[in-house]
Amino acid sequence: MPAALRIVPESALPLWQSHPWHQEIAAFRLPKKEVLTLQSAYITASRYLGPEQAEGGVYDANGRYVPSSRHLRRARDLTASNPEEIRFSSKVRVLSGRYLYLGWYFNHYGHFILESLGRSWAVQETPAVDGYIMHLHAAGGRPSPHLLAFFDLLGIPREKLLFADRDMQVGELLLPSQRAVLSRGISDDMLKLYRELGSRAAAEVGHAAVAPKLYLSRRLLPPDQRGASNEKALEERFQARGYRVVHPQFTDVKRQLALYSGAEYFAGLEGSGLHNVLFSQAPESVWMLGSKNHLADAVTQFDLDQRCGCTTELYLQSVPLLDCLHPRITPFVISSVDDNQSAVLTDMAPTAYDRFVWLSTLAAQLQRKQCRLDEDMDIFTAAERCLLKSLPVSPENAGTGPGCELTDEELALFLAVERHAVLGETATAVQKMAGCQERYSEHVPFLIRYVELLAADRQHEAALAVAKRAMALDADNPVLARLLASLLIQSGQREEAITVLQALQKSFPRYQPAGVLLTDVLMKEGRFREAAVALSAVIEDPEKHKGLLPRYTWSLFQSGDFEAARQAAHTALAHFPENPFSFVHLARIHLEMDEPEEALEWIGRAIERSPDKPELVQLRDRILGRIRQA
Repeated sequence: MPAALRIVPESALPLWQSHPWHQEIAAFRLPKKEVLTLQSAYITASRYLGPEQAEGGVYDANGRYVPSSRHLRRARDLTASNPEEIRFSSKVRVLSGRYLYLGWYFNHYGHFILESLGRSWAVQETPAVDGYIMHLHAAGGRPSPHLLAFFDLLGIPREKLLFADRDMQVGELLLPSQRAVLSRGISDDMLKLYRELGSRAAAEVGHAAVAPKLYLSRRLLPPDQRGASNEKALEERFQARGYRVVHPQFTDVKRQLALYSGAEYFAGLEGSGLHNVLFSQAPESVWMLGSKNHLADAVTQFDLDQRCGCTTELYLQSVPLLDCLHPRITPFVISSVDDNQSAVLTDMAPTAYDRFVWLSTLAAQLQRKQCRLDEDMDIFTAAERCLLKSLPVSPENAGTGPGCELTDEELALFLAVERHAVLGETATAVQKMAGCQERYSEHVPFLIRYVELLAADRQHEAALAVAKRAMALDADNPVLARLLASLLIQSGQREEAITVLQALQKSFPRYQPAGVLLTDVLMKEGRFREAAVALSAVIEDPEKHKGLLPRYTWSLFQSGDFEAARQAAHTALAHFPENPFSFVHLARIHLEMDEPEEALEWIGRAIERSPDKPELVQLRDRILGRIRQA
């Protein structure tokens, strides 16, 4: 075993060594470093054809495909379906000047850093340009806006970044080679760029070297993404070893990179989080928990670690191998691994509630995929197989038995709790959970579920007390903090809730539910200017958050900023034309701006859509009265 790698258990070493990606990575050769200069080049529009397929490329002035514009990933060419030659129309969009082609923009964070930045090495090594062009690989057809912060760090003005949403011809196109290929290789100049991005972020944000040890958690990711039901217990073990637990999805890009830049030790479940070792200035070690039946991601991470010059500790667990569910998203539960050297996973026995959550998550995923388990799978105990027959709990199956004997008393109890809850019998569900409080007094997932059931039973004070206990155990959990704030609101403690939510939005700016709840409570308190500021931080993409735009308009209007409210109302109509509020908002805004003629036009359009609302007619009468006075 090479000194740079340690695998636990060692019995998995032959399986690791036989994985074909090792040889493929060793044999792969990156495209040579070069920048082609193309006159009157064509760029075809982006077309998303699936997770592993797209169309869009660069063609020379004669319409011939330029092979160096293809996008390589793993053993594939993402753009293999690009035609070799195209006869372009004379009506294509024409861009005069010089532009730099930067490849494909992926909305997934991990793919963005490993793929979308692959041509960015050329930004500092090419002459001044008039703009930058990228293809977009996104099923929804829109780039994820929070990733644009990478271009700030590259020194690229956002207004100069163009996406190829249609065929276009460029006066002069600079086409750099792809120097980072997913799961195959990264060049030294790209490694240098990653570290520069980390140091630039640290200089801007000021968080460099705050935490030399980071545990990158997946615990609060959506349940349809692969995770472990008892990851909190693993986090606690690393915290005891001096690691800081980070939930990357709730932190903006620059603050993330600043943290990674100063870190030396990284730990977590396999996934995109550990790829951030690339931004570290002096990485020492990566500790990774993977699965025996899905080594591909672990091989990719090991290759990154080697290129960064740090060691890898890989712990492999057994995960259900299902034909209908990809191992990358299959949930699991962390179990003990005997290891005298590290002992991180020694005596890591999952509780009955951990197992219940794991099996509930697995059953929900299987239901979505409309598939069933092989009942003979030896990874499950007899009790677990029996429980799976009753999951997920729904009103349709809550009153029926699993058709087998559920011999595990705790699993049976938690099944009963969820059955009572789904039938609306929350008092009984709470009573059953209360009987487990002593055993689970420091088990955060249990406590959170107990809080939810207490709140559903309108026992707000009791729920608040348990939520505070859970918060003391999991202080950096934004989902729990929002739950605590909502209970404070229900208990009439609005000022304390506002304090919690403001701190939450500052610490976790990308946890948008906190900003939405903060906006609601501020508006109820009549603090409209603060509400507008809170909501503006949430709306990073007007199309994605179009449902919030009318609320943003109203908060601006009530704060007296009529011009900003007018602009917000027009933005709302542009992205959400069917919403019933913006026409009325514009009528009120123009009336306050002493523009009654414009107000009359907007209220007329509102009445056309909702003729049965007397309050609209009353507003029209007010506007007409203002016009008569004028």
